[in-house]
Amino acid sequence: MDLLPHLPILHGRFVYELLADSRLPRWKGALLRGGWGRALSAVFCHPHCDQPAHCSHACPYRTLFTPEAPPGHVAGVRDAPRPFLVRPPLTDHTSMRRGDQLVFEVVLIGSAVHYAHVMMAAFAHLGRLGLGGDRSPATLIQGFTFSDQAQRFIPCFHNGQWLPLAPPIQPEFFYATVPDTGNRYHLQFVTPTRIKHAGTMRRQFDIPLLVSAAIRRLQHLNTLYGTMPWQPPVDALLADARAAHIVGDRMRWVDWGRTSEATGQTMHLGGMIGTLDVHGITPALATLLTMASTVHLGKAAVFGNGWFRVQPTDRTVSD
Repeated sequence: MDLLPHLPILHGRFVYELLADSRLPRWKGALLRGGWGRALSAVFCHPHCDQPAHCSHACPYRTLFTPEAPPGHVAGVRDAPRPFLVRPPLTDHTSMRRGDQLVFEVVLIGSAVHYAHVMMAAFAHLGRLGLGGDRSPATLIQGFTFSDQAQRFIPCFHNGQWLPLAPPIQPEFFYATVPDTGNRYHLQFVTPTRIKHAGTMRRQFDIPLLVSAAIRRLQHLNTLYGTMPWQPPVDALLADARAAHIVGDRMRWVDWGRTSEATGQTMHLGGMIGTLDVHGITPALATLLTMASTVHLGKAAVFGNGWFRVQPTDRTVSD
């Protein structure tokens, strides 16, 4: 059994420069995800297509935004995870001035990495269409993709020129990222994280809950977008999770919502943010959680929800 799935990941970072004074929402993930879909449809959809989910053409919009789950693998089309997510800027400023920059990230997962150039072209077009309800104009001025070999973001768009992309991140990167020793970790949840258990949205996290959510998220993504089947060591991972313990809990619930431009429907997307200090995290758990942190946890990940960081706090082998 493999600890991690064979799921390539392309991690991009992009910079808009605003061309006019603008008012943007506090949580900008929905703005960027919704705008990207609008721009993608405008550029690549057939002009007479009014139902992309049932389009007979293999267009990027259908593949990325309305994926279908094979029967028996993921519970229905509505529950099929999208093969991407948008990481919004963490600033909650709503008033932006002309010349301000908006920095955000996009993660393409598994087979969706083949749409990297499509994704970037759509975001460039979104700037021309305008951001938010008032369609504030912006221009894409910089782009980067993360190189697991260099362990940093390298330019892919600069001075109006597209440059070669870094190869997708492979599972080996996550194995190499985790320290050899130390079992104390700081888990920082930087965007609202929504995890359901037994039909109830949880307002208190424990390590078995997080590990189960990580396995479930990676299994669903790998089923639809991975390169080969994955059989994780679930029993061993959950046993490790039950042995770990939280020594510091500074989590709280925050509310936010969005209204879909397409349907007018209001969605409630609040979740938990804050930090957990954990002792007893094994290298296997740390590796799994580190990969999960790249693809986020829980509901509404495509909007940037469920973004967390895994940070070792010392090199202590035992408590």
